[in-house]
Amino acid sequence: MVYFKYIIFDQNSEFMRLLFTLFVICVLLLSCDDGDIIVSDFNFDADSSLNLCEFEGNRKVLHIITDSNEAISFTFQQNILENIENIINPGTFSVSINSSNRVNFRRLDASANSSEYFCQEVPPSRPNVIEEFVSTTGGSVEFTITRVSGPNVDTDGDGIPDIEERPVDENGNFFGSVFDLDTDGDGIPNFLDIDDDNDNVRTRTEITENIEFDRIANEQGIIDTDGDGVPNYLDDDDDGDGILTRNEDLNAFEEGTPTAPVLNPENSFSNIGIPNYLDPEATDSIEVDFFLENRVSRRFNITVVFNNITLQNTDSERTIRLNSQGFGVFTFSTRDEILTFR
Repeated sequence: MVYFKYIIFDQNSEFMRLLFTLFVICVLLLSCDDGDIIVSDFNFDADSSLNLCEFEGNRKVLHIITDSNEAISFTFQQNILENIENIINPGTFSVSINSSNRVNFRRLDASANSSEYFCQEVPPSRPNVIEEFVSTTGGSVEFTITRVSGPNVDTDGDGIPDIEERPVDENGNFFGSVFDLDTDGDGIPNFLDIDDDNDNVRTRTEITENIEFDRIANEQGIIDTDGDGVPNYLDDDDDGDGILTRNEDLNAFEEGTPTAPVLNPENSFSNIGIPNYLDPEATDSIEVDFFLENRVSRRFNITVVFNNITLQNTDSERTIRLNSQGFGVFTFSTRDEILTFR
């Protein structure tokens, strides 16, 4: 018998190699008998366009239904605004997966509108769910926040596109980032600053091309009342009389209160009928250490990534593991947000 076995092994080595291969496969399959499934062909990723529903109690749902009828949602309790408001350049924040923050993955038997399907307190009965996976506790969802940008984006509404509110070199060429230019040093970059020189005259007003109040634009379309080479919207002393523009607002406290003055140098006139701040002969002044509220409305793109999340099938022991899976991106906006970095 021993000799026979030896002959079989020797003359059928190819057969034995096949048996060994099958053995290895069996071992691998047995080692994964906890039902783990690694899915690498999801029809959604970090570039997918997500939708957002908001419900009472700060509950939010990010969701998408793909062309292959995969319905994916992330329900969470995080306040997005607290990661954005009064922050110049938001970065990232994470939400831990638990009973309140959960991921749901469904395969549907027909197509559906994502918002109609997810943005109701009671989900519709159609289409039918073929199979469903729900997240277990553990892992996290990472949100990466970036500002909405583009050639026509004017975040502070001052009439100057964001892309043009960057530093300029000696040849007049833009360089660096929009976060690199803060003319008045108040901590708010010009592209977010409604008053770039802190003189209490809005930038949008100071770049207006008209002849009212001697506000005459030069050949480049820039208004520079005192001709010092610094345009009015970047000049805290527009008429070059040595008095800060905001301190030539003589009736600020007459129209307001000591703690809440009405800030509008446009309404304080000299004896020749133009605002004091544009008349170099008008040198009366008061101390005005108050500034316009910097109210802006901003838009952000927020990219969402699943990290180390396990999804459990609701009808079996099968699971899906998401080690690092892009979910998609959605747009989030603020309205009348007050930036206060002085």
